[in-house]
Amino acid sequence: MDIMWFFLIVFIAISVIHVVFIVLKMEKQRRISKCLVMPLLLAVYMAGGGSNFMMPILALVFGWIGDVLLIRIEKKTHFLLGLTSFLLGHLCYIVAFIQILANLGHGGAAVNINIPAMLIFVPPTVVLAMVVFRLIKPTKEMFIPVIIYMIVLVGMNLVGFQVFLVSPAIAGLLLLSGNFNFIVSDTILAYYTFRKLKLLGAVLIMVYYILAQAEIIMGILLLRPWAL
Repeated sequence: MDIMWFFLIVFIAISVIHVVFIVLKMEKQRRISKCLVMPLLLAVYMAGGGSNFMMPILALVFGWIGDVLLIRIEKKTHFLLGLTSFLLGHLCYIVAFIQILANLGHGGAAVNINIPAMLIFVPPTVVLAMVVFRLIKPTKEMFIPVIIYMIVLVGMNLVGFQVFLVSPAIAGLLLLSGNFNFIVSDTILAYYTFRKLKLLGAVLIMVYYILAQAEIIMGILLLRPWAL
């Protein structure tokens, strides 16, 4: 566990340094530090005992691949592959959340779903997604990919909300907050994909993205679904 805290401190330090590089427009250093953030978070997860729960590992790997590809976001192929990689990462988290629900609810026998809460949570989530879509205003070429991405992101938040309902302690709150921060980060990223990226936008994208990944991973570590 001491090793986990060591990696967590290094992860936080590199994340802060990376944001500083963005602010100072130190492009070479920014690219290098960006490639280190997710591997360090993966090290935190592994050192915290998460090696027996594979889906978060795959989610972080896909996140890292997306980070590397989006270093050259101006290239269409890199952008599309990066988007696909992040999409796969979200799908891995959805599977992880479903597995957690199964373990927390019925000892792995079935997924524990709170239907009334879902019926309450779904409408505002769908409305929010529609508002975000109108804000993004994707091109005709990106219309379908953006819709697919948003459907997966909304699905991830709905399942994450169910985990929070089953485990409303700090772990559940971290998962809930992480899912929300993913919406914020991905919305800002999508917005600036079709516009000129400003410095504040670049900073906010990475701050919310790093928070999202870190909160979800720490929430999963606190839940320890592989030990349930």
